[in-house]
Amino acid sequence: MKRTLINVVVLGTVIGSSLVQAGGFDRSGQDTSIILKEGNLLEVLSVSVNPKVTGKYGAAIGGGDTGETLPNYSYTTMAFKTDISDEVSIAVIQDSPYGAHVGWTSGTVGSSYSGINAEIKSSATTILGSYDVADNVTVYGGLKSQSVSATVANPLVNGYTLTTNTDSSMGYLIGAAIQKPEIAMRVALTYHAKIKHDLAAIEAFGASAYPSAPLSLYTPEAFNLDFQTGVAANTLLFGSVRFAKWKQFIVSPTVYVGAAGQPLKEFTQNPTTYSIGLGRKFTDQWSGAVTYGTESAEGVEGGPMGPTDGYSKLGLGVTYTGDKATVTLGVQKVDLGDIDVVGPSVLSAKMTGNTALVTAVKVGYKF
Repeated sequence: MKRTLINVVVLGTVIGSSLVQAGGFDRSGQDTSIILKEGNLLEVLSVSVNPKVTGKYGAAIGGGDTGETLPNYSYTTMAFKTDISDEVSIAVIQDSPYGAHVGWTSGTVGSSYSGINAEIKSSATTILGSYDVADNVTVYGGLKSQSVSATVANPLVNGYTLTTNTDSSMGYLIGAAIQKPEIAMRVALTYHAKIKHDLAAIEAFGASAYPSAPLSLYTPEAFNLDFQTGVAANTLLFGSVRFAKWKQFIVSPTVYVGAAGQPLKEFTQNPTTYSIGLGRKFTDQWSGAVTYGTESAEGVEGGPMGPTDGYSKLGLGVTYTGDKATVTLGVQKVDLGDIDVVGPSVLSAKMTGNTALVTAVKVGYKF
């Protein structure tokens, strides 16, 4: 397949990155677009996320401000792709597909969520291969080695803590793309299989540790639909739809569930993420784009491990293209969905009017 692209499409990847997908757990979006690009490439993407997520505690637990509940964080994704022949290419992608970090900072312990902290980390290495089965059709697929770990501290449940090892498991992905180069059109559909992790968990209440069954987690199976098409000279419409079966993702440690009567985190819906953008090539070196994205809210009451519900986002970006290198800068303003955080039969906190600022830099090099 002749992989003809207008450079502005890279902005859709850069300013589409965000912490907020699926309540903050879906981070990289599992982008595999490098396998469909032309030539031998190395790409590095650096993303910084600054959320401002606060609320008011309910009167039943003392009232007052919650303080910040989501710390700042950053991550880096690397991808390499080379052509083996006119029809065959391979790529290696290193990313952090999933993650979460909550930290409730204000209020008096015992009458608020102060001191609740939880962090889930992941890392994945994906090896992809593609084959051009016709002038305008490419199929691709590969294997993914993914690692996950978790830590939790919840002083409200008898000083509960959880620590796990880092478990590594294998998964796979497959996809196909069709292209019409004369109008810069491409549509790609990628399927990511769910991956099971059996984590060795140590649960404790204060200084008393308890035996625990393995903590089994499933990162969800997902479908990514990515598209682009020229709509005028040097102007590109592009976007994506991501559907992940988030109800497969349940954090349910045995001892905690026995004490609290509910999982640490679970989803009641499978929210779908949408984005659309318009890019414009101004000169041979400079291009820009604007994107809009949204994710449907679950629409249910939540807990302290998920203090947002759905979002809308607006992003701007600019790309400079040289002979060998391409540099893209992007910024994104995210309006986070409101949610009521509830405890046993009472309103614990009301989270409203929250935002996040995402900045990203992507550097690509052709060789």
